[in-house]
Amino acid sequence: MLVGGALTVWALAIAVLLVNHAVAADFGLTAVLAITGATAAGALASLFGYWTYALGTLSYALDRNGLVIHWGATRQVIPLAAIERLVPGTSVGVPSVRGVSWLGYHVGNANIERIGDVLFYSTHQAPEQVLYVMTSERNYAITVTDPAGFARQVQIRQDLGPTARVTHHAQRLGSAAQAFWYDSTGRILVGIALLAAFLMWALVGIRYPDLPAAFELQFPAYEDNPLVNVQTKDAILELPRIATALLVVNLVIGFVLHAWERVAGYVMFIAAAVVQLAFAAAVAIAIQGA
Repeated sequence: MLVGGALTVWALAIAVLLVNHAVAADFGLTAVLAITGATAAGALASLFGYWTYALGTLSYALDRNGLVIHWGATRQVIPLAAIERLVPGTSVGVPSVRGVSWLGYHVGNANIERIGDVLFYSTHQAPEQVLYVMTSERNYAITVTDPAGFARQVQIRQDLGPTARVTHHAQRLGSAAQAFWYDSTGRILVGIALLAAFLMWALVGIRYPDLPAAFELQFPAYEDNPLVNVQTKDAILELPRIATALLVVNLVIGFVLHAWERVAGYVMFIAAAVVQLAFAAAVAIAIQGA
């Protein structure tokens, strides 16, 4: 918990410092990079904060029907009848975990030669603190203070039999139920849209300091264009601001549609990227003669 809290505060401190730098500096590429870094640091702080909260909620509940692992907004439900063996970590060792893994906190996937794939929900710091729960469908790693006593309780409840039918499944509550977070294609498309937005703002940031205080804004750009008017340099910021607002709208609609129909969400994410690139081209054209 201390490690998670320290990481959360560290990321928040970086975000605050970058925001202060961006506010104090004149608008330009440096300010764009500072705001981008602050946004990334804020997202990282939220992630560390959620992981720390999830660690505080990590628990195991055992009854005659099954074993329930509770971690944050996720619950893994394991039918008690599906548990075939309990193997101590000292027998097969403990591998490195791919996922959330720091001192006393390991949630993610790992592979063990004699067991296979294992999903960790463990707070171990030594192999003797790990207990592998082998089931007919998937293997889990947990940390219990008394593995022998835990094994006895499992056996007692298996002998008594279930009181209700339980299936092997994962429950995700609230925002964790949003399928987007588990869709790599959707995350890549959103990443492309965000990158396009960053490139648009970076273009403005590079050109903005060199713009005259007032210049002729010409869009579309062609000779004798009647749509030419004199603007202050701040007027050029309206294009990326509008584009950013559209990006937020497109992404929100995309998230909602993705939960209903994945392809519809993809369409909105692609549209978000195309709109950002179009506005980047518009900015380039509008200031090319300045």
